[in-house]
Amino acid sequence: MNTPNKIMVWNHRGATSKSFYRYCKQYVDLYHPSMIVILKTRCDPNLLKNSFSKLGFDEIMVVDNRGYSGGIVAAWNKSSLEVKCCTREDQLMHLHIIVTKEQEFYFTVVYANPQENRKKIMWEKLKEISASIQKPWLVAGDFNDIASSSEKRGGLQASQSRCTIFRNRFQNCKIDDLEARGPNFTWRGPIFHGGQQIYEKLDRALCNDSWRWRFLDAYVKVLAPVEFSNHHPILIVPTMTINNKLEKPFRFENAWLIKDSYHVMIKQIWNNEANFLQNIRSTREGIKEWKFETFDEVRRNKAVVMRRLEGIQRKLQQHYNYGGMKRLEAHLQKELSTILKQEELIWFQRAKTNWLKDGDRNTRYYHMKASTRRKRNKIHMLKDKNGTWVDENDTLQKMVTQYFKSMFDSTNKCCQWFQTDVSFPKLSARVYVTWMKVLQQMKLEELYLQ
Repeated sequence: MNTPNKIMVWNHRGATSKSFYRYCKQYVDLYHPSMIVILKTRCDPNLLKNSFSKLGFDEIMVVDNRGYSGGIVAAWNKSSLEVKCCTREDQLMHLHIIVTKEQEFYFTVVYANPQENRKKIMWEKLKEISASIQKPWLVAGDFNDIASSSEKRGGLQASQSRCTIFRNRFQNCKIDDLEARGPNFTWRGPIFHGGQQIYEKLDRALCNDSWRWRFLDAYVKVLAPVEFSNHHPILIVPTMTINNKLEKPFRFENAWLIKDSYHVMIKQIWNNEANFLQNIRSTREGIKEWKFETFDEVRRNKAVVMRRLEGIQRKLQQHYNYGGMKRLEAHLQKELSTILKQEELIWFQRAKTNWLKDGDRNTRYYHMKASTRRKRNKIHMLKDKNGTWVDENDTLQKMVTQYFKSMFDSTNKCCQWFQTDVSFPKLSARVYVTWMKVLQQMKLEELYLQ
């Protein structure tokens, strides 16, 4: 998606109140979702048309509530999304969302009834939908269940059997949890005996592998709750909206080793007469230049070779069986095989996957593993000293900088040395003199640069 089409899902009862519009407007103004889904409305959903119109949404779709329970409303702006309803039932709404002609997915909104017999019916319907879907599929809402004991705090201990049943249900539908950022719990329950309040993670988003592959940087943001609602809204962000354009650290890639020019370049750069530090610096710069001139061409070369092969194979299918064309095809196939191996090695190393042997050409798997690892390592939100979640990029950088400054600042702090039982190897006189020269040289270079 060129423009992130965010979806906000919120379990909110009494959605016709003035407070609902006031607080919902704050979420819309702050996060700009393209679609809003309200669960458990406990009112005639059609009464919400006026409120959604004021919020800037000109299309609405509803699942009627049963008396004072249930009710699902989805609202969106038709200039951003094209939405088609596939099916509607009392606990779910199954939609087909089209962003562009090339980008579309299915989205099922869920409000699971707390009664187990009715909840079971909902999951049977989701399993039926799953069997019919090959395209990207997103499922989100209030499932009225938790997946593990860590998703509950306070009250009676979580039932492990219920957690297992819930996990088995969504795994049978071939969907898995989409990573969430922010508070761990999405529902604030009553105060239990002894004054302890109950917290649970009832609201979440799940997706199939196809959706996860299409939106590699997708995540769920748990928003701050408002006073009159006991549920946190969740915001599904298909594409990353924060992108730090920082210089990437220099790292060795295993795929370089299969290039003959790499070994030639290393031999040319390494100077046995220079010291170790100088050789490391010159080698790093030499590798960067070599990589830019050769290895960064892998992806571009792949597209060119594929196009040339397609053209040759079309000619061959039209009975242009010239020997030169066949030889060219064989040459390009060999070149493509080398490119694919280079690409495979890149993603294999970045994924840090140890349980698959080299040679199983599953680049898509490696790419997903590496992308998942990159998402897990990226910091999206932090709590400040007041306990408030912060996600602004500039503020996050200042918080991290200040944290480490305070960690290593010894001003007005009493530092005491503790002798441990750990012994360190003693350097020989020759090694000591060698490293002292290197350190002195580094110090002189540092002073020179200043």
